Amino acid sequence: MRTAIVSDLHLGVASNEDVLRDPAVRRILLGEIAGADRVVLLGDVVELRNLPVGPSLARARPFFEELGEALGEVEVALVPGNHDHRLAEPLLDDLSIAGGPELGLEHHHAPSLGPAALIDEWLGPARLKIAYPGLWLRDDVYATHGHYMDVHLSLPRAECVAAALMVRLSRPLPPRTTPADYERVLRPLYGLAYGLAQVLPVKRRRNGPFERAWEVLAGEERERTLGARAARAGFPLAIRGLNGLLRAGFEPDVTTPAIFRSGVEAAAEMAARLGLDGVHVITGHTHRGGPLPDEPEWLLPGGGRLHNTGSWVFASAFHQPGTPPNSYWPGTVTWLEDDDPPRRIQLLHSYSHKEMSDLIEENGQRAGRG
Repeated sequence: MRTAIVSDLHLGVASNEDVLRDPAVRRILLGEIAGADRVVLLGDVVELRNLPVGPSLARARPFFEELGEALGEVEVALVPGNHDHRLAEPLLDDLSIAGGPELGLEHHHAPSLGPAALIDEWLGPARLKIAYPGLWLRDDVYATHGHYMDVHLSLPRAECVAAALMVRLSRPLPPRTTPADYERVLRPLYGLAYGLAQVLPVKRRRNGPFERAWEVLAGEERERTLGARAARAGFPLAIRGLNGLLRAGFEPDVTTPAIFRSGVEAAAEMAARLGLDGVHVITGHTHRGGPLPDEPEWLLPGGGRLHNTGSWVFASAFHQPGTPPNSYWPGTVTWLEDDDPPRRIQLLHSYSHKEMSDLIEENGQRAGRG
C-alpha cells in the first residue's frame, strides 16, 4: 500500500501563510499524491485557533474538494493535532460517555456533526476517518502529529510554558506516560485556544509581536538597536526566573539550530514515554522536515527512527530574503511504501523567497475578496 503523509497545512490561518490556499501549489501536491492508496493528514490540517470556525473552514474548502476529486475512492485519515484538536473532541467525548477504555495510541471515529462532517462532504468520493492520537500505518510505523512533545520541549514558546504551568498546578507526568496523561495537561489549553478564536476580532495576524520578538531574541533582527540588545541580554535572566517558578527546564537559546535540537529531543522523549520502541515514528508539529539526505538518522531511545513530515506554511520568521530554502521550507510529502522506511520528497524548492512572499500576499487579497 502506497501511503502519502502530509502535515501542518494550517488551512485558513489568519496570517495567510498557508501555501495550499494557492491553486497552483494545490496542483503540485495533488499531482504528486493522486496515485496514493491512502492519504494521511497528520494534524494541524485546518487552523481552528486563529479565526472562528466558519471563516477557517471556508478558506480550507477548496483544498478538500480538489483532494477528493484527485483521489477518488481512497481513504483519507485525518489525525488531529493541537491546532485542530477540536476534530478529536467527539471521539474523546464518546470514550468518556462510554466509561472507557482510556485513550490509547489509536482510536477511530466516523465524521460526525460539525467541522468533520463538512470536510467529509467536501471530500466527495474519498472516505474520511478521524484517528487519534495517532495510527499504525504498518506494524513498524506509527504516525502522530506530535503535539504531546510540547510537554518536553525546552523552547520557551507560550504553549510550552502553559503546559509546564498545568503540570506544576496538577502533578508531574509518570515515566511511562499514556495519551490520557498528556491530554490531562494539554486538552484544557486547546479548549481555551479554540474558544478564544470564536470570539476575538477577525484580522490578519502576520509578523506580529511574537514573530518580531523571536527575530530579536534569536539574533535574526538585523537592526542592532539598544532595545534589541537589552532584550537579548535580559532574556536568560527571565528564563531562569521562569524555570524556578515552574520547576521547568526551558533554555534561553531560541536560534533556529536550538529549536531543531529541542524538537528532536522532545519527540524522542515523547516516543520513549509512550513505549514506541523499535519502530519508525512519524510526526509533524515542529514544521522541520527530516532527517534531510545529508543528515544522520534521528535515532530513538528504544531503537526506532524518528521522521518529520515538515509543513505547508511559509512562516517569514524562519526565512530570510536572499537565502536558499532551509529545512523549514514548506512543501514536504512523506511516502510509505511496501516494507521500505519512510521517505520524504520536497515539492516547492523551485519557489524563490519573493515568489513565496507574493503568494502569501495574494492569499490575503483572496481572503479579502471572499
